[in-house]
Amino acid sequence: MSNEHNPVAQLVTQIQQKWLREVSPHDDVRWVRWLIKPEQARLYEGFLKLESTEHGSIPDIPVVLLTPFESSKVHSRQLAKDWLQSFENDTQLKQQLEGNFLIFDWDSEYFKTKLADENCDCNLLLIEFLESFQKALPNPEQHLVLALFPYTVQDTEDYRNWMDTLMEIGLPEKTRLMVFDHNPENYFEAVQLKYRASAKTLWLDLDLDDAMKKVALSGDPNDPEVKFRECMVEMGQSAAKNNRKRLHIWGEKGLEITQSTGNKTAFATAHAVYAGMLFQFKEYDTIDKLLQRGLAVAKQSKKAGDESVNAILLQLYAYMATSAHHQKEIDQATDLFCKQAELAASFGMGQQALATYITAYTLIQKKNPSRYASLLKEAFEYGITLPEEQLPSSGIGKISWDYYHHTSGKSKEEIDDFMIQLEGKDWKQKMEIQEKQLKTGISTS
Repeated sequence: MSNEHNPVAQLVTQIQQKWLREVSPHDDVRWVRWLIKPEQARLYEGFLKLESTEHGSIPDIPVVLLTPFESSKVHSRQLAKDWLQSFENDTQLKQQLEGNFLIFDWDSEYFKTKLADENCDCNLLLIEFLESFQKALPNPEQHLVLALFPYTVQDTEDYRNWMDTLMEIGLPEKTRLMVFDHNPENYFEAVQLKYRASAKTLWLDLDLDDAMKKVALSGDPNDPEVKFRECMVEMGQSAAKNNRKRLHIWGEKGLEITQSTGNKTAFATAHAVYAGMLFQFKEYDTIDKLLQRGLAVAKQSKKAGDESVNAILLQLYAYMATSAHHQKEIDQATDLFCKQAELAASFGMGQQALATYITAYTLIQKKNPSRYASLLKEAFEYGITLPEEQLPSSGIGKISWDYYHHTSGKSKEEIDDFMIQLEGKDWKQKMEIQEKQLKTGISTS
C-alpha cells in the first residue's frame, strides 16, 4: 500500500499540515505543544522520525531527543549531552543539514568544554546551544526545533517548571521547543497561558483505531493473513466492548484460519493473541491451555528452523508467567520470567533480557530473599557483558543499584567501578532521584 493510500500515513500528513498552517507562518512562536492521547504517542513518534529525514515536509530543522526527564536541575545538562552525542553519531542529520552542497560549520568542542564544568548554568548553556546551532545552519532563515519526546517523565510538575524556566530566560530567534502533552490531562496548560504570545497548542482529532483497522484489512480478503488480521481486529473490539462470547468466536476462527495454512509460527501466534485477549476476563484455565498449545507449536517451528518464531516464544513465556502471577503462583511465575530472560539473551536481545530479569527478581524478593539475591547477581553479571552502546538504554542502572544495596565487599566495589564508568561519579545520586520519583512517574510510550 503506497503512502498516498495508507490510512496511517494520511494521519501523519494531517500532523504535518497542521504544523505548516499554524506554526510555520509565525516566527514569534517559540513553544509548541501537541495535545495527544497516550495511545497516539507512536504515531507522533513516526511523525518526528519522518521529519528527521529528507522526506520531511515541514520547513523547520528538527532535532529529536528522547532524553528521559528526571529533574529540572539536571535536564538541560542531559539534553545538551545527548544532543552532542547524537550530533557526532548521526551522519543522516549532517547530510540533511549539508544538503545542496552547503557546509554546516558548528563548534561542538566549545560546548563539550562548557559541559565539563560542574558549576555551569546548563539552562543558559542550552539556550546558547540552541542559538549557536541555529546560526550555523546553512540557511540562516530556517527555524531550529528542539523536539522533546521523553519516554519517561518522573514528575510532570517539575517538567513544566523546567519549561517555564527556559521560556522565562527566552528562547533565541528562529528556535522553537516542541513538546507533547496528554489530553485531557493538560499538564502544561499553565505554560500556554503564561506565554500565550509566543506559545501554540496543537490538537488533532485523529481516529487511529479506524486507520489501523483499514491497514489491517487491506489486501486480498481471501488471503489467510488478511483473514487473521481481521480476527485480531474483531477480538480487540470484542474485548473493548467486554463481549466475551464474541471474543471466543473470533479467537476460535483465528485458530482455524492459521492452522489451515500449515504455518506453525502463524498458528502459535494465533494462540498467543487469543490468550492475551482473555486476561481481562480472568479465564485462566482457557488461557493456560492456549499458551501450552501455542508453546508446543512454536517449539516445533523453532526446531524446523524458523527464526521468526523467536518473538512469539518470548511472548508466550511472558503470558505464561503473567498468568501464574495472577494466580498467585509466585515461584512458577519467577521460573517462567527467568526462562523468558534466558531465551531473550540467547536471541541476542540483551535489553529485553535485563528488563525481564528485573521483573523476575522483583516478584520473588519478599517470598524468597535468597533467590532474589541469586537473580540479582545473575542479572548484573549478564548485563555487564552487553555491548557498551546498549547499556545506557538498558535496565543495568536499576539492576546495579539493587545489587549494590544487597551485596558487600568486592562485589560492591565492582558495581561502583562499573557504574562510575557508565554514568559518572554521581551515579548513586541519580539513582536515588529515580527511585524517589518512580511512584509519581508517567510513561509517554
